[in-house]
Amino acid sequence: MTLSQDRTPAWLSTPLAVGILLAATLALFAGYLSPSTHQVISLPRDLSQQFIWWRSFGFEELKKGHLALWDPHLFCGAPFFGGFQSALLYPPNWLFMALPLAFCMNLIMALHVFLAGFFTFLWLQKRGSHWASSLLGAWMFMFSGAYFVRILEGQISNLCTMTWIPLIFLAIDGFRSEAKFKWVALGAMAVAFQIFAGHIQYVYYTALFGAVYVVFSLFQTQKKAVFLGGFLSMYLLGALLSAVQLLAGWDATAESVRNHNLSPGILTMLEVNPERLCGLFMPDFFGGWKDYWGGGFYDEGNPFVGVTGILLALFALGVSKSPGKKFFAGSALFMNVLMWGDRTPLFLFLCKTVPLFGRFRGIGRLNVLVDLCLVVLAAMGLDEIFRSPEVLKKFMKTLRNGSGIFLVLALVFFITPRVGGARLFKEYLAHADGMAWSIAQAGLFLAGLALVAYFSYRHRVLRWLFLIVAFGELFLFARSNLTSFDLTQLQAKCATIQNLYDKDPGDYRVWATWGDYTLGTSGFDIWGEDPMMPSRYCDFACRTQNDDVNNDILSHDFFRYRVPALGLLRLRYIVQTHSDNWTVEKSGLKEAPRTFLTDKWEVLDYPSILDRTTRNGFKATQKVLLESAPEVKEEPGKLKGKVQVQDLDSDRIEIKASLSKPAILVMTDNYSKGWRALPLPGDDQWGYRVLPANGFQRAIPLQAGEHHFLLQYQPPHFMLGCWISWFSWFLFFACLFATVPLSGRRKGHSR
Repeated sequence: MTLSQDRTPAWLSTPLAVGILLAATLALFAGYLSPSTHQVISLPRDLSQQFIWWRSFGFEELKKGHLALWDPHLFCGAPFFGGFQSALLYPPNWLFMALPLAFCMNLIMALHVFLAGFFTFLWLQKRGSHWASSLLGAWMFMFSGAYFVRILEGQISNLCTMTWIPLIFLAIDGFRSEAKFKWVALGAMAVAFQIFAGHIQYVYYTALFGAVYVVFSLFQTQKKAVFLGGFLSMYLLGALLSAVQLLAGWDATAESVRNHNLSPGILTMLEVNPERLCGLFMPDFFGGWKDYWGGGFYDEGNPFVGVTGILLALFALGVSKSPGKKFFAGSALFMNVLMWGDRTPLFLFLCKTVPLFGRFRGIGRLNVLVDLCLVVLAAMGLDEIFRSPEVLKKFMKTLRNGSGIFLVLALVFFITPRVGGARLFKEYLAHADGMAWSIAQAGLFLAGLALVAYFSYRHRVLRWLFLIVAFGELFLFARSNLTSFDLTQLQAKCATIQNLYDKDPGDYRVWATWGDYTLGTSGFDIWGEDPMMPSRYCDFACRTQNDDVNNDILSHDFFRYRVPALGLLRLRYIVQTHSDNWTVEKSGLKEAPRTFLTDKWEVLDYPSILDRTTRNGFKATQKVLLESAPEVKEEPGKLKGKVQVQDLDSDRIEIKASLSKPAILVMTDNYSKGWRALPLPGDDQWGYRVLPANGFQRAIPLQAGEHHFLLQYQPPHFMLGCWISWFSWFLFFACLFATVPLSGRRKGHSR
């Protein structure tokens, strides 16, 4: 029986798959999808420290009709929208404006898990796989270690961005089979949604892998130029649709610590240890998330796609006749070696030669593409079983032999420490029995699959057992990686910070030692958790701690030394958040005011300014250090003046000032090229410049007289991006609507 003869009709298979995927998703997440829930899925890590507060702040502002471009609460002020992971323009995230925070977080995760499976199913169907094989691939991807375990860590932007990868490849293969605009439109929309979803690293890796995939596919494509042009059009149109995000992100990156290649120490922080490959057959070999003892991090480089899936993928290498198997197998192997980081020269070579490759830490995040390659191979393997059941005899023999090898290894691991071989395990002796049991489980599982293969050969209908077994193990793996924390308890802890400002109002800052909790209050923090930290500010902060900005900037316990220079940051309280019981202590530093006027300045180069500002005895309010000469000139006499400041929103500050002689208005908030001062009616000065002061703060030269102006943050290319995106979306929908009636007319003529 051929695969086409055994295939369920398309009109039935797709709705059936949707129903099964939806049911599996609801079965997994049902306990967390009540609108009244206070439980948020994930460990209290990235989600509780970052994403909860980013979503809360950003979408509360958006609900008011304000797109928050600047975050005044963390890092003494930093770009917000341009940081990508704010994901303010990602359509699914707009639910945060309408739904309770905890419920919406859980719903977003469940929705994307379903979409990841559905998009994978559609892609494999397009590649010609049996609908059962496509369903297997969907489960393998949506419940894989590379994808699903991101929920455990609360890395919601990773999850949302990865979801669109299979849809991009569906568009690529769709355009290859029929060069129509609908596939370009689908691919462009998926690329744009990837960018809006917030994790640009996955966008970059997907584009690189997509380009390699297209080049490989050219050898089996007749209209090579058309196919290549279609792929390039997808990414060009996707970039135009998301230009507002890309250009704002470009501006933010240009002023962040990511504006250059990262140091090898940071680049390899999240590399994958080669021994993690054991997880393909034994997901708990190094323990689960509660007791993980292996190298690196549990979530980084987790390779699990189901034992059934990996066995079918390996089986496909021997029996499948698909020309794509060598590409996907070779790609998986290449990327696996690349994830080992500087253990091989390949990684550092690519960092030096491939543009932007060295800007991202966490090479282990390539594992989502590795898993996608294994998904395609596994679908090929199951296709062969449905196409030619005779291959089950070979599969059964392979499984039987593999089971024997694993069981013998389990026995060796169990006996060796008990007969004098304890020294072979070194510091891992305590885990020897656990390793033996994991190996034995794998052996028993292979033996069980061998029985499935045996009975499937004798009774063809039992071939569906492979699908059932695969779903069972993947569902149990996903279930074991679900946990939650109570949002109300977290908010109660954050009230510690809010209480400080309620009892002691002012423009001062705190340092909450771990996380972005201050973003959920009306307060301000000198630090936070964000990969797009302002580079000028980080230079200053690292200098105060005698740290190297290229190697130590990601240290959580950052401000170890309470030096006088931190008074420039207006630091008043330190909130220790490392334990369940948060504690507060006063910094004891002399705080600079938020704004002050000075008629004394000195022009120095940037390194000299950093040396001066971090030196004990620097008196910020007496003289400001500038990098270029201001338009005003020093005049004799005593300066008399006053300043009034009113925050209108996160991006706009109304300032009134009156002064007797030219002076510099200094604001002890972070500088950025996006800050502009715009005169308002009644202002004596026709124009203003915003300059960097003291290396990282803001300075506005003022003439003598009355001043009334608006200080506004807007990334230099933000408006250009807005116009490009609006125009591109208009053309996008216009072309879509235009192609529908044209298609109908062509069908009518053909009849």
